[in-house]
Amino acid sequence: MRSPSQPGRGEFIVLVATLMSTVALSVDIMLPAFGDMSAHFALDDPNDRQAIILLVFAGLMVGQLVFGPLSDYIGRKPAILLGLAIHMTGSILCIVAQDFWLLLVGRFLHGFGGAGPRIVIVAIVRDRFVGQVMGQIMSLTLTVFMLVPVLAPGIGQVVLFVAPWQVLFAVLLAVALLGGSWLWLRQPETHRDRPRFDAGLMLQDIILVLKSPVAMLYSMAAGCALGTVLGYVVSSQQILQDHYGVGDLFAFYFAITAASIGLASPINAWLLNRFTMESVTAVAIAVKVIWSLVFLGVVTLSGGELSLPAWMIFITVALFCVGLTFGNYNAIALRPFSGVAGLASSITASVQTGVSMTAAALIGAAFNDSVLPVIVGALIMGVVGTGLMQIADRMTPPHADAAATGS
Repeated sequence: MRSPSQPGRGEFIVLVATLMSTVALSVDIMLPAFGDMSAHFALDDPNDRQAIILLVFAGLMVGQLVFGPLSDYIGRKPAILLGLAIHMTGSILCIVAQDFWLLLVGRFLHGFGGAGPRIVIVAIVRDRFVGQVMGQIMSLTLTVFMLVPVLAPGIGQVVLFVAPWQVLFAVLLAVALLGGSWLWLRQPETHRDRPRFDAGLMLQDIILVLKSPVAMLYSMAAGCALGTVLGYVVSSQQILQDHYGVGDLFAFYFAITAASIGLASPINAWLLNRFTMESVTAVAIAVKVIWSLVFLGVVTLSGGELSLPAWMIFITVALFCVGLTFGNYNAIALRPFSGVAGLASSITASVQTGVSMTAAALIGAAFNDSVLPVIVGALIMGVVGTGLMQIADRMTPPHADAAATGS
């Protein structure tokens, strides 16, 4: 029986989604402002603006290695609140930045601090739920969470109609303050039996996670899936506004593509009542590979071009397939661990972010006023992700949770 102050499942899902959305909002609300920010800082290469997104993920990759283990020793709530404080510092730097490099420092702090709520909240879910139930909770959380990329560009566009781009960072500041206050008031600490810090034991736990084929290979496969999404996101403003010339309708078109991922999350939760996480994920990625191959052929036959409607059809279906995998990948990767869920989620998420950021940087750098790099990237990421899943499944007995749970 939960304590009176403990949020019920519905409130818990919304709270988790709000805290997880800190990083996502930091990314997507900026997309309509790319042109204004590029002009303000006099960027020479159009692809340089992609650093405004990629630096967030660079900070996220580093921060995840810090906040996960930290939460195992100081508690989940203090770790999240510390991360939110750093994130808010990044917003302040971005508001006052007159130099592009200072802006990028602020963006790095957005990712580094945002790693607190982004990674530790997954550990809170892992503290409260396990197995298929955890997969369902993560999927339902992602349903709410995916409203962020649907709505954020529109919010950003509305703000830009009446205020300069600096005000977008004030919005991020307010959201972080709201999420931290909600967590402080409503969610009890879920990791009370905390071990005393021991460097030797921590090293043992790190080795335990790194030696787990399920944790490492599924994290890398998750990075491939996220790389498809991030590769599209960093190129989206150039694709939709520069290539297709949608202008102020950018937020509308981007919302359609983002909504496809949001739609996939409740469908995945429904599917998990009937099939395993592994089977749902494998089928979804296989469909994405075939879909990418079909459109690669279409682009080749059309001389390297796609109409805007054809592009929207491709990317919405591809992202839908990826959306079926997010909660499953994380749940499978963390399934062998309980006592070191913070450390495990930290390492696996950092691996996922590193792979996805590398993939996105390559896809973004290849952008040449054509959608071909995103299609090819989706195909390659799907093939590699499928191979990693197959290797993991061969190295691990089906449905076997590792006995090791950490110190």
